[in-house]
Amino acid sequence: MAGPAIRMIELARQLDDEFDITVFSPYGGEHKFQLTETDKFHVIVGASRSELMELANNAETIFVQANVLKQYPRLARLNKYLIVDLYDPYLFSLLVQYQDDPVTASSSYRLMHQVLEKHMLVADFFLCASERQRDYWIGRFCALGRVDPGMYRFDPSLRKLIDVAAFGLSEKSPEKSGQGLRADFPKIEAKDFVLLWGGGVWDWFDPLTVIRAVKEISAHRKDIKLVFMGIKSPNPKVPLMQMAVKAQALAEELDVLNKNVFFSDKWIPYEQRVNYLLEADAAVSAHYDLIETRFSFRTRILDYLWAGLPILTTGGDQLAEMIDANKAGIAIDYEDVKGWVAAIEKLADDRDLRELCAKNSHKLAQQFHWSKSAQPLRQFCTAPYHTPAFEKVTMPSVLERAHAVYSRGGKELVLKRIKELSKDLLK
Repeated sequence: MAGPAIRMIELARQLDDEFDITVFSPYGGEHKFQLTETDKFHVIVGASRSELMELANNAETIFVQANVLKQYPRLARLNKYLIVDLYDPYLFSLLVQYQDDPVTASSSYRLMHQVLEKHMLVADFFLCASERQRDYWIGRFCALGRVDPGMYRFDPSLRKLIDVAAFGLSEKSPEKSGQGLRADFPKIEAKDFVLLWGGGVWDWFDPLTVIRAVKEISAHRKDIKLVFMGIKSPNPKVPLMQMAVKAQALAEELDVLNKNVFFSDKWIPYEQRVNYLLEADAAVSAHYDLIETRFSFRTRILDYLWAGLPILTTGGDQLAEMIDANKAGIAIDYEDVKGWVAAIEKLADDRDLRELCAKNSHKLAQQFHWSKSAQPLRQFCTAPYHTPAFEKVTMPSVLERAHAVYSRGGKELVLKRIKELSKDLLK
């Protein structure tokens, strides 16, 4: 499972102590999830549209990600309580993904812009991953007219419209359950210092700088190894991204492929990722100076925190700032090869620093337990509501404007405004 599916499953698991939960995915076969079901937690994969609609008709509340209504528009017409997850502001990643193809970029952006707006106009409640994201989405809700006087009277904090449910992590400590990365890459020796790139290699990430840093280090030491845990999404509709191709090509060009830099050509199953995490000495995440970075919430970072790994990351996003402030790792500037070289070697050679970062990583992890992240969702499901009706924002009529002026200053202010308007018209 990739981030979106993980998020849905884990949030659902938090609620099955109080609610009957059914998680639906249209994908089946080789993509079937291996999850433990209970009397109140069910997972249905590979089912048909009619089966989904039957489930939805029998539900009280429907929780979807912000692209589902494009494929299943009838869900919005069932008069159920509707929640939309906006944790991934993916319009920004689309701008990166298709930047070299203007025609596709334009059509994809316009399509997804409309899809997002449809979700934002019809749902009752929304979740996002951070306060920074929430600021962005509130701006969009204002532009759509959803933050109107009726909504403000309903809740002046707007928490009943959109709240924060961070991507979370398990409260249970990680335990190794099988073979890890050294079994998949026997050239990595027990004494090697292993850097783990968890998750996919998407186009908005910067693996190239890290690979160049490892190449530079390899000229004078051979014990630094970089492992990419997965390069292709488990979602069959997501193609192999150009950055993954570029990363492998660069590693081969620099003669570090399968020597100092290793790529797993399979997606490590969700339940088995712990075996990779616990064999790593440090974790890495690198990205570019993009608008995508500012509003991102790097879900792989949560796994790093869960495993108590020291983290090397490019700065610029909210989690990187938290890592740096809490001394759970080292933040490096964008595309700074020398900075990455220095940070990698400092962490590899300074045991005290590694132990401090690992300790702080564990401590920071406690802020992101799924049980805490799920609280806004639990509150809504416990006492669901429909948010106030709203209309498209239009210019008020002359009578409406006159009434507003009168309510502020009586007939004297109305006459004053009429005189001012008359002067403007006569100019």
